Amino acid sequence: MPSFEHEFSLDLIRHAPDLAVRLYERVSGADVPDYAWARCESGDATKSSPPELRADSVVLLESPPAAGEEKPVRVQGIIVEPQNGYDRRKRFSWPTYVANLRSRLECPVVLIVFTPTDALAKWSAQPIDCGGGYMVQRPLAVSLEALQPVRDPEKATECPELAVLAAVLHETEDKEVLDALIPALAAIDESTSTLYSDYVLQALPTAARMYLEDTMATGTYEFKTEFIGRPYRQGKADGEVEGKAGDVLMILETRGLSVPDAVRERVTSCDDVEQLNTLVRRAVTVDRAEDLFASPWSGASA
Repeated sequence: MPSFEHEFSLDLIRHAPDLAVRLYERVSGADVPDYAWARCESGDATKSSPPELRADSVVLLESPPAAGEEKPVRVQGIIVEPQNGYDRRKRFSWPTYVANLRSRLECPVVLIVFTPTDALAKWSAQPIDCGGGYMVQRPLAVSLEALQPVRDPEKATECPELAVLAAVLHETEDKEVLDALIPALAAIDESTSTLYSDYVLQALPTAARMYLEDTMATGTYEFKTEFIGRPYRQGKADGEVEGKAGDVLMILETRGLSVPDAVRERVTSCDDVEQLNTLVRRAVTVDRAEDLFASPWSGASA
């Protein structure tokens, strides 16, 4: 099962494809070609790709159609591939990702590897000799360990995804970081802010989570308080259970997951706060809505 960091980084890319551009420019030191928009693209190398040839996330940069043309101009593809351990087989499959996607998209393609540590990033960034030294691929590697928490509110607001990613990965209690995070969350649309808030609160230590909730409740961003704190508060208000069930469904739908009627009914009929808290956490990482009730969680009684 994908790790929390694995799934979290991919969700950020899905919600903000431009984050891939920022990471590329940050690691490579080079600018991407001029483009008008970024969007997520299928990660399949081919239409019938086996699982080992499917990239986790692909971002495609495009420009408006040329004169007399209907289709946008494909400027560059960016493959984002989380890697949580050493796997020599990836040294053979990564070049395939790039070559096949380049053939399908007919534009330049680069590979960015997300790693949890600096050491793994160094290993991932080693050049891959595809044959006799004549064709060499050089993956770009981003060490999540090296991402520093953002303390400047302006910088956090410029790229909320980077600020959220750094705060989650470092599980920080630094009040400057948390204070910078609040306007960053307020600057984005409500549904995305809700999802990011759930990720942050899941990762933060208890003291940091309480500080963030209290600051949101008493500051100028009070309108965010209800949904940033609701999944994690242990209250006994009559509306708490209903609110938590709603959070579970909202997270699943925000992540683009289909919610069958049977799953929806099972969630809304659960009246146990602790079980609903578990469902909220699982909703952030599951691949399918049906997996909410998979072992080891025993499930909610209908």
